[in-house]
Amino acid sequence: MLLVFIDETSDVKFRDYLGFSIATINAKFYPKIKTDALKILRESGWDPGVEFKGSYLFSETRGCTDVDIEKRIDAAHKLLDLNVASKNSRMRFTYGRMRSQNQKADYLEALPPLLSMALPRPGRGAGKNLVAVACDRRSDITQPEVHTAISPVVHERGYVLVEEVATVGSSFETVGMMFADLVGYLTGRVDNIANDAELFEGLNPEQFEKNGKIRKLRSSQDLIAKIRRHEMYRHSSLSSESRAA
Repeated sequence: MLLVFIDETSDVKFRDYLGFSIATINAKFYPKIKTDALKILRESGWDPGVEFKGSYLFSETRGCTDVDIEKRIDAAHKLLDLNVASKNSRMRFTYGRMRSQNQKADYLEALPPLLSMALPRPGRGAGKNLVAVACDRRSDITQPEVHTAISPVVHERGYVLVEEVATVGSSFETVGMMFADLVGYLTGRVDNIANDAELFEGLNPEQFEKNGKIRKLRSSQDLIAKIRRHEMYRHSSLSSESRAA
């Protein structure tokens, strides 16, 4: 059985930016991933009453404020180490990005083809063509709308959907959504900061080293480098550009 977790990300400066992050996990790996992930967060001092989000990673005022930024980044490194087993990957991440003036319409239109590319060929054997899909809940899109958009792609790829596509709120316990969110946030930051020409203009070497956004870019790049299977697509049909990271 395959587990699929979908989240989206945006950017404060580039308000038309819309990114989709999809984490796919073979169900046999999920128990260890969840158990180890929650242990990592608890050992970092993170409050179980607060979800762990990518957007909290570099913030001193958001998330669990008892855990400083250095400890948050260390926890993120340990979490992303869980994507690799001794011989293969436990998780696969697929990321798509586009410029959007209507996020609801573009979400429902662009997500299905990205999901089609994210889904591997179903395995053979009883239950191996089962898939459960969970999307982060959005206030502007209903669960029936998400299900109607996504379910045809799931069936076209040869899977049987467990019940309906679920829309879920994130929490400390929603580990699959946490990984989709974390990788989506990091990828979006690298995508936008690295391409922000204004950020780099006129900086001398000392200013470059001390710039907060550039330090965030480097930390994000270091974290993403831990992911064994990470594919990116740009939305010219979400298929014309890809790269494996």
